[in-house]
Amino acid sequence: MAIRDLRSAPDNTLLHADIAIVGGGPAGITIAQEFANTPVRILVIDSGGLDYEPELQTLNAVENIGEPVARAGIEPVGRGYSGGLEWLNEIPAFELRNRLLGGSTHTWVGKCAAFDEIDFARRPWLSLSGWPIGRDELQIALDRAGDLLNLGPNLYDERLYERLHSRPTDLGMNSDLLRPFFWQFSHERDRRGEPMRFNRCARKINATNIDFLTHATVTEVVLDHNGRRATSLNVTSLEGNKAIVDARTIVLCGGGIENARLLLASNTLMRSGIGNSRDVVGRYLADHPRTSLARVTGRDIERIARHFNFYGLSHEGRTHFYLQGLSLSPDMQVREGLTNCAAYPVQIHADDDPWVALKRVAHGSHRTLAHDLSAIGRSPGMIASGLYNRLIRKRGLPHRSTELRFDVMAEQKLDPESRVTLSHTRDRFGRPLPRVDWKIGPCEIKSIKRLAQVISKEFGRIGLPRPQLADWIAMDDDGSAAFMDMAHPSCTTRMGTDRATSVVDPNAMVHGIDGLFVAGSSVFPTGGHANPTLMMLTLAIRLADHLKARHAIERPYVIAEGLSSVMVKTV
Repeated sequence: MAIRDLRSAPDNTLLHADIAIVGGGPAGITIAQEFANTPVRILVIDSGGLDYEPELQTLNAVENIGEPVARAGIEPVGRGYSGGLEWLNEIPAFELRNRLLGGSTHTWVGKCAAFDEIDFARRPWLSLSGWPIGRDELQIALDRAGDLLNLGPNLYDERLYERLHSRPTDLGMNSDLLRPFFWQFSHERDRRGEPMRFNRCARKINATNIDFLTHATVTEVVLDHNGRRATSLNVTSLEGNKAIVDARTIVLCGGGIENARLLLASNTLMRSGIGNSRDVVGRYLADHPRTSLARVTGRDIERIARHFNFYGLSHEGRTHFYLQGLSLSPDMQVREGLTNCAAYPVQIHADDDPWVALKRVAHGSHRTLAHDLSAIGRSPGMIASGLYNRLIRKRGLPHRSTELRFDVMAEQKLDPESRVTLSHTRDRFGRPLPRVDWKIGPCEIKSIKRLAQVISKEFGRIGLPRPQLADWIAMDDDGSAAFMDMAHPSCTTRMGTDRATSVVDPNAMVHGIDGLFVAGSSVFPTGGHANPTLMMLTLAIRLADHLKARHAIERPYVIAEGLSSVMVKTV
């Protein structure tokens, strides 16, 4: 493997690859890894380098004309990050993207879940719902993606109970209304507690047929003169060095905003952009509208936290922890015409929480050392019970908290007017910025509100403290609701069989453009409520299998050491 920096390459370099992958995030790196040590020459092109560079992040700018919209008297909400990541809450909507190898995993917390069966179904009350591929068709790829992310079993509902070391208490909730939902967290294999960073995966690739081109922003996808086949990419660095990449196959892995932007901006031959003859590219923009549903304080925190916390199991010699929350039951979604949504617990730790103090001490923080040692010394009972919970019962740690919230992420009903188009404002390369008009509709607002109401009612019925609902829910005032994107843009190049409502076919190739494929959450037919990374990598692995057949790989190969995988010359 070679990592080439376009800034130090001769200007107007011409590169050749069998497959050019645009974007070195988790989807692009996963596809590249699938081709390791085969005869297929892979070139992964990324706008950034190996490390975070603030100047490059300015290329993430968008012109935002939609949600979240500032409203008088309504306090805006962030993305809910805490524990030293609060700065991520302040990044403007749809600009939380990372231009470096590893992409979004540079700042994620590793949260993963698979999509539900209902996410794949045709639901008459949700226009354009239904995937062209079934959940069962993806199971093998889903498990491969789980292994890649170092996850435990791909179970996220009550079926997980039998696998847990000590299962949650049966609270007697009405399963016709609510069901348990779990998330798990991807961690580095050799760094427990550190979310998996795909830049490390990229650095570890040991295959001479895979190369990376860094500090290289793709400005246009070039088609043949008939406009039927993708042939090459125009690439440039911030310093002005240019290159052309010729490839038999091109895969766009730039994310839900950039994939749509690049197709729209590649308009030299097709004025409306590539794959956009039916004006679909960029439409149906979905994210996960996030807000807080309800909160509890004081002594009620422990009564609820003991049930909605982390639960562990052993899998292939490792312990994996799952966070339990609640989601709307499929039956209720059908009865009331709702979207899929789930609530997860978030504890706001007190300043004197001993476990947070222990973590700071373990990481060598000296700024609050005296305070931390005092907090630890005053809490021997909490530390002892925490160790028992963690090591023996395989449960979450008991924390001293000031508040426990239930936050929500919701599926959106697809709206063709929620979309990415091109702005009149241009970036440093002269390319139009993405113009983002994200719309949050009444269906998802209704679904979020119903989830909160049902949780509160069910808690009261079974004897748990009823949480304090968010003001807009308690007052039934939808106009006072405030939401934030979760940096999970999806559906802008959605997969389907109908060219009037989709951009790529079920194999992820752009309709009518041979050799041009798209990967990532932008191809999701619908967005679900689950964090997108696991499903995104599942589809990336499925696409890699398709591309192997396309490039006629029938068995494992080993490339002779010393051979360069990418042909380079200067023109």
